[in-house]
Amino acid sequence: MAAHHTRSCSFPSNSHPIVTQLDESLCRLRSSQAASTSSVTNKLNDLKDLYKCVDEFLQLPLNQKNVSQTQWVEEVLDGSLRLLDICSTSRDVLAQSKERIQDIQSVLRRRCSGELNITSEVAEYLKTRKTSKKMMKKCLKDIKEVDNTQEANVLTDVQAMTVDVIKSMLSYIVGSQKNSWSFSKLVGQKAEKETSASTSEFDVVDATLEVFCHKKKANVDMSQLMKLESEVQEIDEVFECLFRHLVKTRSTLLNVLSN
Repeated sequence: MAAHHTRSCSFPSNSHPIVTQLDESLCRLRSSQAASTSSVTNKLNDLKDLYKCVDEFLQLPLNQKNVSQTQWVEEVLDGSLRLLDICSTSRDVLAQSKERIQDIQSVLRRRCSGELNITSEVAEYLKTRKTSKKMMKKCLKDIKEVDNTQEANVLTDVQAMTVDVIKSMLSYIVGSQKNSWSFSKLVGQKAEKETSASTSEFDVVDATLEVFCHKKKANVDMSQLMKLESEVQEIDEVFECLFRHLVKTRSTLLNVLSN
């Protein structure tokens, strides 16, 4: 949607270097979002960098004046509140997933000659994932209501791109909607090494643990768990920084309107 916005004359197009920098950052993010090889972490990083430009952009007195005189800013503020709620829910989901992964790894590290069983930890992880998927699917529905303004300008372009990137992240956490057993078979054949960069690590671990639940003697690859834990950690760290930028941008807009 953002790619189809037509820039209005609400803001100066070339009066300050930060305007050019902001446009370049938007273009870079659009390219990243369109590239199938770009990871969720890379997209979130690009979005975080975009908001750094937005922060500087909103410090310019002329832009603050323009913002204070527009009506669409209320829609942007409403959308930003929805985005913050969705981001907060997503961070909770990531934290729960990381905790369940660590529980399984902890037992695997302590297990000696099969003395410790990870069945309960695996079951708890899959239960958490089932709940998490429902929450993320709800977020995907809620986020559709964010980008509904007909006004097109720098800030609405930024919000539209924010929606697109967060949608990508939510979809990545939800994982594949393919038949779990067909994907499990691929994992069993080590075909995950040949899948694209966009393949969710959540899918790989989910499938492996589902196989374990059905075949108690199946092995659980510690490296898969470690890879997912590392990825969740990376996403959450970038997401935390992005969350702070979203809060700051919203706060700045509210301050501009109140002055």
